[in-house]
Amino acid sequence: MRSIAEEQFQSWSHGLLQSDEASYAELFDASYDALHRYSMYITHDAVSASDILQDVYLKLWQVRETIDPERSLRALMYQMVRNYSLNHERQKKRHAAEAIEADHPSVGFDSVNDDEIDAALLKMRLQEWIDEMPERRKEAFMLSRFEGLSHEEIASLMDLAPKTVNNHIVLALQHIRKKLEAFKERESFYGSRPSNT
Repeated sequence: MRSIAEEQFQSWSHGLLQSDEASYAELFDASYDALHRYSMYITHDAVSASDILQDVYLKLWQVRETIDPERSLRALMYQMVRNYSLNHERQKKRHAAEAIEADHPSVGFDSVNDDEIDAALLKMRLQEWIDEMPERRKEAFMLSRFEGLSHEEIASLMDLAPKTVNNHIVLALQHIRKKLEAFKERESFYGSRPSNT
């Protein structure tokens, strides 16, 4: 959504105030994919993200007459998705202990080549490294790197100072860089061991 001008969001805000279904449909089409990605980064579940967005868009229509066109509709929608997604996660964590192991079934290494194994392993490790971060740091990093929001937009969304957002992102990048270097060293060590044959 970063490519959409703020004036367009203001136009949609005015349309929602007038219960204009065409404006609502345009907003839905223009914002759905980005908001779905954001919910996915929080929930790690495409089906849950889709359900959450249904609730968000329904709620947006229900409260359309209270929308202030002078305030950022984009930020409001991200905030709604964030709240709904975090509520979903709080409910899910009550039943999640047994499900964690099921999320990472053993890979049939005999059926894939080394490059595929390396790529899949690195992708899994990257997600694990991101998940290790404190929640606020992880969220700031995802909004910056995956959603393309500016530090100011993230600061507004998360109710933080822009400097704090910058600190979160710098620390997140340092964390991932450190983990990646250790990962590469370990893989290089194991990959270069002489064979016993």
